[in-house]
Amino acid sequence: MSKKPLYGKKIAVLVESQYIPAEINIYQERFDSYGATVDLMSLLWNNPEQRFVSEVEKEGDKPEVLTVSIDFEKDIKLEDYAAVIMAANYTSVRLRWFTLPTGKAIEASMTRNAPAVQFFAQAMRNPCIIKGAPCHALWLLTPTPELLAGRKVTCNPVVLADVVNAGAVYVPAPVGSRWDMHVVVDQDLVTSSSYQASEGLVDSIKDAILAREMKHKETSACEAAGPERSLTVHPARARRILCVLSEWGYWGEELVGPVEEFKKEGYQVDFCTPTGKRPNAIAVSMDPGFVDPPLMRPVTSPEMAEKVKSWDDPSTEQGKQLEMPIRLADWFPERPYFASPCFVRGLEAYNRALSRAARSLEKYDALLLVGGSGPLVDMVNNQRLHDLILSFYRAGKPIGAECYGVACLAFARDIQDRKSILWGKRVTGHCLEYDYKDGTGFMKARGQFLDFNMGPPPYPLEYILRDATGPDGAYIGNFGHEYSVIVDYPFITGRSTPDSKLTGLKMIEALDGDPPLRRWGW
Repeated sequence: MSKKPLYGKKIAVLVESQYIPAEINIYQERFDSYGATVDLMSLLWNNPEQRFVSEVEKEGDKPEVLTVSIDFEKDIKLEDYAAVIMAANYTSVRLRWFTLPTGKAIEASMTRNAPAVQFFAQAMRNPCIIKGAPCHALWLLTPTPELLAGRKVTCNPVVLADVVNAGAVYVPAPVGSRWDMHVVVDQDLVTSSSYQASEGLVDSIKDAILAREMKHKETSACEAAGPERSLTVHPARARRILCVLSEWGYWGEELVGPVEEFKKEGYQVDFCTPTGKRPNAIAVSMDPGFVDPPLMRPVTSPEMAEKVKSWDDPSTEQGKQLEMPIRLADWFPERPYFASPCFVRGLEAYNRALSRAARSLEKYDALLLVGGSGPLVDMVNNQRLHDLILSFYRAGKPIGAECYGVACLAFARDIQDRKSILWGKRVTGHCLEYDYKDGTGFMKARGQFLDFNMGPPPYPLEYILRDATGPDGAYIGNFGHEYSVIVDYPFITGRSTPDSKLTGLKMIEALDGDPPLRRWGW
């Protein structure tokens, strides 16, 4: 057997007219030296082959011609390839062409239907395949920005604006080095700023293939993505999640759903309440016979009701975990009144204590705000909780929130500019159509709370979120759809009870997905 590192591997290279001959030659010769086979392919438009004309770099040069007989739409199985490369220059622009509709106006969404766009998107969704995107190639991904968002890349300056607008993180070449020789590796995505860096691109792709192969040996094989988990998850280490609950009533499934998923991954979960009192599940969230007024049907299954009862019972293994939650009031300081006679010294002391509290969060990987009606009372307008949220936000860590827990994010604001951290973001949350009229969320629990009927929520959460996200963000309610979870990193927001498990799964993918999830649901 050959000792060449890529022996038996196949590399797909997408080409079109205006290709650069020197680049293609490097792919063919350098991959061959590593033992891999390069297949040149394109969209053949039902022809047995297509002839493509090269770019002419200098005046007087004659264009070269490349004959391609492999149609990526019909002739190949994507999973057979270790890597897929979109060739440099304006080949990606040509391959973004899609069939114009007959008798219909062109719509922006049609850009996603171009065959090459769909092909490369399919490759991006498979972390087992290494993707190479030199020079202008990322243009092929801009119609599907959710696949580019959050990825570290480089590219030709011509496409930089489009790439950044799609949500990618641009990594410039080091000062003093040649920008056109720059290569950036972000797990299964390898990008370069110019075809001049083709040798470096090939070597980086080779290294990424071998690293992926080693990872496969350690984890058996890549898992096939299921209907609820869109990414393969490979936890790098034991994770720790901080989960904040209201003392005035949390909705049971909105705790159980994500926490069960965290436990499956081996994550540790610590629980916190505003004043350290034991959180209690809302009574109706443990009642499988309760009919939700807006939906006119039960929303809690008998199985889930039993799980919630177990968490709500202090004598059970699950219930004991909620018996002595972290007391937020002892952890994060209270900001002094502005009219305080010692305001300056008080503010200095507050900021010192806040810095200490923020540093103590280093052991946590993510924050979850559990929903229900209770957060309206003791979480949404809680300055200490706002500071906790801001600390996770500034550290760039994932923040999950469900139902009325999302309202806490709307009011988490730096005291200097007082702009919501949701400004410009996409979120979901309890929509107007699902708001109740007769209050069912505040119940007497073991004699601790008043038994009263609050009536409707004190404000419509949808309107709050629409205002908090601003003109460049959006509230996405997905009314009429069974599920609504939106990921716009660092925020993972779930609309209501049915979204609890999915919210937990998406938080896991944001932490340990391969690649980590940064944008989903919009």
